[in-house]
Amino acid sequence: MTTDSFRLLLPERERRWAAALAAGLTDLLYVPGPGFASPLDPGFYRSTFIVLLRDGPPLRISSLVVPAFGRELCRLRIEPLQSIRIERLGSLFEPSRRGLIYAMSADRRTRTTRPPDQPGWCYEGPALAARLGAVTRVRLLTERATGRLAGEDIGWDADRGLALTGAGGQESLLLATPEASEQAAFLPAPGLYRALLDPAAPAPPGATVKELLGYGDWEGALDISVEGLEI
Repeated sequence: MTTDSFRLLLPERERRWAAALAAGLTDLLYVPGPGFASPLDPGFYRSTFIVLLRDGPPLRISSLVVPAFGRELCRLRIEPLQSIRIERLGSLFEPSRRGLIYAMSADRRTRTTRPPDQPGWCYEGPALAARLGAVTRVRLLTERATGRLAGEDIGWDADRGLALTGAGGQESLLLATPEASEQAAFLPAPGLYRALLDPAAPAPPGATVKELLGYGDWEGALDISVEGLEI
């Protein structure tokens, strides 16, 4: 298998939707519930995210996960939505809006909705309206990998994320994850993940590009880099 045999890239239509984020966002919404915030990685949030644009339909951002080389690879997935139930979603622009979760009634016979009330089920960080309401730059992050696995040459290109530069130059990161196709990750401040945005950034021990992208447990030689291209 040659190193250019597997390509997991955004179709042109999805690239156009990604570029539309440069016009600025009016809100960034998430699905509240268990697993939203990571207890081990503060500032790392996992959900299906809904982007409200200044001009255009709502966009659903999640991950497309596919089997490859006996494992799973992924890319970011961007889809327009016809309608959404905003009242059931939490907002990163207005953290006081926490949305609703499904719960069983007291008699366990019916399902009701209620605000999330457990730690880590909703966003409790600073409001992001001022920063992401004026996005000045959108970069598509493409993962490029070559190596050998089980004696076979392998390689792939995958569009893993979007880097959003907001007012004041702060960067945020939307990242595809292989754990669940219905979810992506959002990092308001990249922190350790800055190595994905800047190849020159020093990588702390245990936080190389390979580990950050989820390949730390892959056996065999694997060389991974990330290329950022403005769209």
